[in-house]
This record gives sequence, C-alpha cells and structure tokens, in this order.
Amino acid sequence: MTDTTQPPACLHCRNGFFDNQRFGQDVECVNGVLIDIDEAHEGASDVIRPVAPCHPMWAQQQRDPDGDWPNDSIERLEAWRSL
Repeated sequence: MTDTTQPPACLHCRNGFFDNQRFGQDVECVNGVLIDIDEAHEGASDVIRPVAPCHPMWAQQQRDPDGDWPNDSIERLEAWRSL
C-alpha cells in the first residue's frame, strides 16, 4: 500500500538522501531543499537553506554558493509542511 499522506521522495536526490559532506551528514531533499528531516518537521523558520540538485538554482548555487541568486527554500519548506 502506498502512503498518500507524504509526497514522493525526490528520485533525483537519491530517493531523499543526499550524502555530500559540504551540506552535512544527515541531510535529505525536502521539496528541493537540503535539510535534516527532523529540522524540517520542527516548524516554520526564517533560515535560508541550501537547495538540492533537483532545484532549478542548483547549478547557480554550485557556481556561487554565497551569491545573490533567488533562494526560495523558506517558501518550499512552508509548502511541504502544509501538505
């Protein structure tokens, strides 16, 4: 039986798990945002998170991690929490 209460895991981001030491050891893709799943469930936050490989701004983040590019991680996490 398929769990329809949660969105499907991101297949591009290794089925939800992202093993890149730059972003930490316990990081998962949650709606295109790299975050610890426990932190994702904690509730609203104003912390901007790194984007995942499936996010349209991934390449820009790789080229210029501290640059001024559109990061919608806060909005994406809010949308995920509202599901």
